[in-house]
Amino acid sequence: MTPKVPRTVNELTSEYLSTVAVKLLGDPTVQVDQFAVTPDPFVYPRFGDKRFFEIAFDYTGRDGSGRSTLILRVLPPMDAVMMLTGDTEHRELKAFQTGLYSLVPETFHVPYLHIEFHPEHEQYWAFVEDVRPEMERLGMHAVIPDETLRTILSHLAAFHAAFWERDDILRQPWLMRLEQPVKYFYRCVVDILDGMKAPAQPSEYLIGKWPWLREGVVNLMDSLPAETRRVVERLYRQPEGLLEKVHRLPRTLCHYDFDNRNLGLRQTADGVKTVVIDWEIVGEGLSSVDVGRFLAYQQPPNAEELVDHYLDELERHLGRSIDRDQWLYGSELVTIAIWQVIGVLFGVMVNTPSAPVPEDQRAAMRERVYSDIAHVETLAHKYGLD
Repeated sequence: MTPKVPRTVNELTSEYLSTVAVKLLGDPTVQVDQFAVTPDPFVYPRFGDKRFFEIAFDYTGRDGSGRSTLILRVLPPMDAVMMLTGDTEHRELKAFQTGLYSLVPETFHVPYLHIEFHPEHEQYWAFVEDVRPEMERLGMHAVIPDETLRTILSHLAAFHAAFWERDDILRQPWLMRLEQPVKYFYRCVVDILDGMKAPAQPSEYLIGKWPWLREGVVNLMDSLPAETRRVVERLYRQPEGLLEKVHRLPRTLCHYDFDNRNLGLRQTADGVKTVVIDWEIVGEGLSSVDVGRFLAYQQPPNAEELVDHYLDELERHLGRSIDRDQWLYGSELVTIAIWQVIGVLFGVMVNTPSAPVPEDQRAAMRERVYSDIAHVETLAHKYGLD
């Protein structure tokens, strides 16, 4: 008999969890004997309204008894992060539901096991493996050795090659694409700069969720030299030129949040795999989105050499050459586009005392923010987006 699907965490049962544990342990005979649920097992700050639960359980199977853990991600119907990226359909659940994760090359390990996706009950659950040991093996803030950087970039190249110009996949309407933050977040920035005189509904929602956002946008823009402000503001008010340039370039599937915080390493009989979590903004785009984010987080001194290594691996997995000048051109366009979402958020946060920024990190973040703004301004001039 199929166990009843719980609607709340308090309704979880051993019978139901057994069906999830079977997927985790690969043993169809597994039965969960008892379990304990611990809410919010992670200490790092989060921007969204997701909740996490650690489920530790004892089980019996064909090889005897044991103990293991699962993580349950409980997603809200909507939160600020989802609104910012236009995620109205719960992308990470859609990716599981449609079998997208099963198409990811084995060089990546995607730890999703099971979902309960019932919008009619406002239930958006994802059961995932407890990969904290793999995450700790890499380190959220660690400086990654060169050899490991190359391994991860090779795995990333295999991922991008598997979906390179795969229109049958990339045209899925629920995937992230740059038009969505333009529609939601760019508009919010413009609404704030216009004094919220006629704000879009998503703008009101974002400011309601993040009260510091309005003050921070104003403070950031007021802190810029007049010419820099003009360039940055134009990027938000007139994004069509940038989008048009990006759309002409080869596209693939992107993680869009590919950095240490979401990566781990797993040793297997087949070699090292890169564990990749948090697929909330999976979408179509330029592969340089993921490469640039990964290397920007690390800031290795040999970044150009590592990009060449990635491109060598991409061509190896594709089985053909690509236009490298075109790829590098796209990477600079993406630098502008991603800064306008992620970079400006950091700029807003460091310019707002009430924003969730650890005080011991504020000065370093501020220095990085203004360095990035100068780089974006240079690129905007270079490509006639000023």
